[in-house]
Amino acid sequence: MASPDTGVDAADTGVDAQFRQQVVQTACDLLILLLERDEPVTESMRLMDELMVSSLLGLELLLRLEEQLDIQIDVELMDQDKIVTVGDLATFVAGHSRPL
Repeated sequence: MASPDTGVDAADTGVDAQFRQQVVQTACDLLILLLERDEPVTESMRLMDELMVSSLLGLELLLRLEEQLDIQIDVELMDQDKIVTVGDLATFVAGHSRPL
């Protein structure tokens, strides 16, 4: 399924679709917790525009993803301009991380 903002299809990126879905679910759960939201967070939600995720909160999210999924994310390769939605973030994490 292509992201509506970037047109990036997870299947075209060479990432493991099952792991990517696990990242989506974990990120959504963490965002609900970190943002203290009562409403659900979905894969298509825009991180900055809709969820108001600051750079500090984004860093906290990445650290918690690493902790919960037992991975190390290669943040040096992250292009923030290309990571617009929760799904974009999940695709990046699934493609640029390795197990600890």
